[in-house]
Parts: sequence; structure tokens; C-alpha cells
Amino acid sequence: MTREDILKILGIENSDPLTQNELLQQVSSSVSTRILNKVTEQLDDNDLDELSKLIDADDEAAVSSYIESKIPDFESFKAKIEEDTIREIGNNSKGLVEKANHIQSDTIAT
Repeated sequence: MTREDILKILGIENSDPLTQNELLQQVSSSVSTRILNKVTEQLDDNDLDELSKLIDADDEAAVSSYIESKIPDFESFKAKIEEDTIREIGNNSKGLVEKANHIQSDTIAT
């Protein structure tokens, strides 16, 4: 998924670059958290202990390698979570914009 695709899904393609970057950082953080949560759901307690040791050792290459060895087709796994999360955030943000516009039009009408 390209940056432009993500901006369009989020409905911020016409926002200023600073706003876009800030929102993309927040989305990236949400995606990373969700990927980590889904990874931990896939691992048993022994695997989680080992992963924790690798994370504590601050060895990103070992962490990535370990996760890839435990989760088949990890890149697809990760891409699916990323896409689902971005679409969910996009759908939620569109709903919020619609509600805000409705509230604004109700306020103006009164």
C-alpha cells in the first residue's frame, strides 16, 4: 500500500503535509501495536519468553528472524494486519467526520 493510498483511505489526501505526517505516524504506531498483539497471540508461553529475551537484548535482526521462524509467511501476515488496521481507522474517521458535519449542520440550523 502506497503513502497516497493510505492518505486516500484516511481521507486526508488534501490535508497539509504536516497534518498528514502527524496522522501517518499515529497510524503507523497503531499498526505496529496491532502487529505485535497479533504476533503474541500466535506464540506459546515458551516462544514469548524467548522473544522477550531477544527484545531485551535489543537485537532487531534476531527478533525479526525469530518471529519469521514462528509465523509462516510473516510478510503476508503483517501486510494483512496493516491493511485491515488502516481501513478500520479510515472507516472510523469517515464516520467521525460525518457525525461532526451533522452536528455542525444541526447547530447552524438552530
